[in-house]
Amino acid sequence: MGRIATITAFTLLLGGPSLAAGETPFEKVKGWEIERTAPGSKGPACLMSKSYKDPDDDNAENALIFALAGNQAIVSFVYEHWTWSKDEKLQVPLVLDKKVAIAKSAWTGDGQTLTALLPDSIVPNLLAAKTLVLKLDGADADFKLGGFPEAYESLRRCDSAPAQTAAAAAAAPPAAAVAAASSTDSAHIEKAMTFPGEGNVPPQTAFARTTPKILLALAVRAVKSGDSLTTAWIAEKTDGVPPNFTISSVQIPLGASPTVSSSLSKPDAGWPPGQYRVDVSHNGGPVEFSQRFTVQP
Repeated sequence: MGRIATITAFTLLLGGPSLAAGETPFEKVKGWEIERTAPGSKGPACLMSKSYKDPDDDNAENALIFALAGNQAIVSFVYEHWTWSKDEKLQVPLVLDKKVAIAKSAWTGDGQTLTALLPDSIVPNLLAAKTLVLKLDGADADFKLGGFPEAYESLRRCDSAPAQTAAAAAAAPPAAAVAAASSTDSAHIEKAMTFPGEGNVPPQTAFARTTPKILLALAVRAVKSGDSLTTAWIAEKTDGVPPNFTISSVQIPLGASPTVSSSLSKPDAGWPPGQYRVDVSHNGGPVEFSQRFTVQP
């Protein structure tokens, strides 16, 4: 499949020169390949890609390539049987797990490839989703997003790593210190992840005392409009308060969205170092899921 042509589409959208071969492997995570782009290329420093054959479509090849550029997310979707004209333009709904994320997402076609520049605010929704779908005329194009959170974490490490160390990083095992997403056994919480509440950063479970806000993002399941979640933010073991001290409790009404969030702002004196958790309950029932994080000294 024309993977290099797909990468080239990234820089064409950004107004830069085409990328040649020469990507440096960085890591392989959950079926995704994370690579540093060729030296001297204009555009994203790193990209992540995944391809697979769809057994329900005569083993047709599908691929997705994702990168970050400033406050934009660059997404390239490749399908073996597409025949788009070069620079063909279209606007279609982008759907994540049956929920319309962008009603009129703009894509540029070229052969087997569609490429889009999307706002990076789409990232939390991508991290929580299982499937990305483009609602094309006559047929839907879908891509399975398994492993996306872990690959995104690796992409951010690649983006922040000095270029000269990328080859060495490829030989090292993936860092396990950050949990990008926790799958759960909860009846109503499918996945959970914590973020700093400001800036374009990956999910993490360890925060600085100066973090302005900590946000918990939840992918929900088996809920209906009118249900609610309660998130209790608890200082499990920190300085200055008794163990398991409840800092705040927030009720979140549920609707059609498959993702919700709760956040807590930094105290004036900074977060006390220690261990924290967020207990989540459904419709006032018992706690059915807890997300833990730490604040470092």
